[in-house]
Amino acid sequence: MKATVSSVHHLSHDCQQAGIGDLTSLGPLQRGAQVLVVGDGNFSYSRALLRAQSTRAGASEIIVTATSLDTKHQLLEMYPNSRRILAELRDGGVQVRHGVDATKLPSYFIQNSADPVKFDRIVFNFPHYAGQGRVGDKTIRNKIHRHRQLLVDFFASASQLLARDGQLWVTLCAGQGGTKLERSPRAAGDTWRIVHCAAAAKLVLQDAHFCPVDVLTDLGYYSVGYQAREKAFWTNDSITHVFCHEGSGRKACFPIEWTRDVSFWITDEPTFSEALLQDIVQDHFAPETMTVAMSLQDEYRCKQSRQKAVTYRLAISSSALALTRDHVNVLTEKALTAIESSCFGASRRTTLL
Repeated sequence: MKATVSSVHHLSHDCQQAGIGDLTSLGPLQRGAQVLVVGDGNFSYSRALLRAQSTRAGASEIIVTATSLDTKHQLLEMYPNSRRILAELRDGGVQVRHGVDATKLPSYFIQNSADPVKFDRIVFNFPHYAGQGRVGDKTIRNKIHRHRQLLVDFFASASQLLARDGQLWVTLCAGQGGTKLERSPRAAGDTWRIVHCAAAAKLVLQDAHFCPVDVLTDLGYYSVGYQAREKAFWTNDSITHVFCHEGSGRKACFPIEWTRDVSFWITDEPTFSEALLQDIVQDHFAPETMTVAMSLQDEYRCKQSRQKAVTYRLAISSSALALTRDHVNVLTEKALTAIESSCFGASRRTTLL
């Protein structure tokens, strides 16, 4: 099997669904809905959400838990203005917790709990790996794989706390996410590949839309954390990505498309047909959940044996499943094994004489 891979987003640029809402509402929420905000640097987003939903939060129609990675002491030292924000949150009925690592959420909300909470919304705005940086040291730059791993670990953690029909809302700065919604797209290798990171936790991108930064600002939000200080970072054209569990009945926005090349000898040319090949492929890539397009890439005839070998490219995508590289590799290998053991195929790893 030739393992050259590319991943291509192939839907339209407009991915926002009607009624999905934005960061001021988090979409339609039933009475008693549980909302968890993680990594809220100075808690100003939680304040903006509270102000937008003050009536519902005050009446406990929605239950908001706001958390920070920093301890309270660290928070007040870095962001002195957060003291009055915390007071407003507590007065508004928001539960506040400090020292909560977004990549280890089950240890805070599941362990030592006979009835663990399942959250209807989990929000993480502008995640950033800063473990290797030092305040004021501009010579140290975090590698992009650190940010991707942060997302992978967060999704794996948060998915365990997410209600069956819940949503994960993750907002990234312009260019970081890597979807076609970006106004100034980067090369795929220069992005955080958020859809791929979420797929590892069996989460699909349900929606993507531009973050209403101006509206949030009017509600009291302001960004901090640039070089670990109470200093703003660039939020224009930032994008909010909304994820849900795969198999929830909601279609993926910008699904990942993988390509795989399969090569084999044709041992019985009169019997072989692309229809037979397609049947074998579909037995392994269920058409109910996946789409596979085949195209002939190469033909070769051995001068000695006169046997013909072919290479077909499979373009694989799904609007229902979170397809990961490993999952696609396993399915492709199984399909190739079935082709090689069929009435018309043999492995190209074997020389036919």
